[in-house]
Amino acid sequence: MKEIKKIWRARKWMKSNEPFLYAWHAHVGYVHDLFDEFESGSTVSSVATKRDMNELLLTRWADVGVAIGHLTNEKNGNIRSKKHMVESISKNSDQSVGILLKEMMELHIPILLSYPDLLNKDQHALYQDEDYGGTVAATSSFIERFAFPKIYQAIKSTNATSVIDFGAGYAGYLSRIGAKLEHMKLVGIEKNRSVCLDAEENIHFPLKSPINLYPDDMMTWKWDGEPFDVAMMNNLLYYFAPEDRVKLFEKAYEVTGKDGQLLIITPMHESKHGLAFSAAFNSFMSAHDNLFPLPSRKDLEELAAETGFQLKQVKPVVKEGAWYFLRFQKV
Repeated sequence: MKEIKKIWRARKWMKSNEPFLYAWHAHVGYVHDLFDEFESGSTVSSVATKRDMNELLLTRWADVGVAIGHLTNEKNGNIRSKKHMVESISKNSDQSVGILLKEMMELHIPILLSYPDLLNKDQHALYQDEDYGGTVAATSSFIERFAFPKIYQAIKSTNATSVIDFGAGYAGYLSRIGAKLEHMKLVGIEKNRSVCLDAEENIHFPLKSPINLYPDDMMTWKWDGEPFDVAMMNNLLYYFAPEDRVKLFEKAYEVTGKDGQLLIITPMHESKHGLAFSAAFNSFMSAHDNLFPLPSRKDLEELAAETGFQLKQVKPVVKEGAWYFLRFQKV
């Protein structure tokens, strides 16, 4: 009986790991544009020759793809990508979610896999913004598709005419605002210089309002112009220790005028949605010396009260990921 239980448990754990194959296979396909290569049907040999790839490993990748339904094996010997994989994973698809897989597979999972070693060491990992800034900025651009309607509604409902975005990344939110509204003053601050300098080529909307971007540290940057109606801080809080986040809110208060708004997109800990994700995200953050735990709603309400803001609105953006839109207003 004990042996049967052991076998049953082993099978159960093997089965629970099967979903990882889907993510792994899709990630490899995304990085090397393989779903595009096999979109019209092709042999592994011809793709390996064309791309100067290891044919044996490409064959094994294709075998997994056929087994899990990402690819089909045609009668003529060709391998063909399933339509939904080209739409979902190809870099050339406007429906692609491949960048999320890239961040998960290259950034998050390696750290989680190193947990056994990290638990036995005093020294944590160090997040290198120079290495991953582009990937994180691109992921943020994906999240903004879901978050922007809420930000746009907040701007329109208050007739705001000026917005500053701290941690602007590729200026995704600002460019979406600039594409919809005329006569807006739009300013972005992005500490990662390479991301800031690459922002222009990542703006894919014709702009009705210009954007001014500054490669600078938001905490030391000074603004001597007219106050802004809206300050934004998206996907930013986990780069600051809980005791330092008050400075973020103080900065927002400093640069906004009377009745100014602070808009934040962030994952939240202990929220109504996405508990498993937020717990895993916190594990990833805590494994680094220079990343910090997710805030809870209570944390943010206390920060707001301490710095002259009041939390006015909370809405989920991506429930599965515990991502939320929060709107604060000066009181």
